[in-house]
Amino acid sequence: MHARSQGNGSSKFDVHQTDMGGWVRVFADEGVSVPPDLPAYLSLTLTEWFRQRPQLRMRTVLAVTREGSTVELHAWYELHLFPGPLRAGPEQE
Repeated sequence: MHARSQGNGSSKFDVHQTDMGGWVRVFADEGVSVPPDLPAYLSLTLTEWFRQRPQLRMRTVLAVTREGSTVELHAWYELHLFPGPLRAGPEQE
């Protein structure tokens, strides 16, 4: 997700999501000045990540803070909708 706060465009930053296998990490570019509404961008990105994966159910969310501001979200999930069988099973004759 590309985010841009109001101004001359110099405060553009990206919000990334990384699937860590059982939990997802949502965070902004490091070293970039981010706006005070960064938590809203993180939340929107996390929401969209789960929207694109309807088979997953969010279990827990942890906000990572730095100097009193939320800078990352970590969300644990479970698989609640399994895909159909890859094959029908052992062939029986």
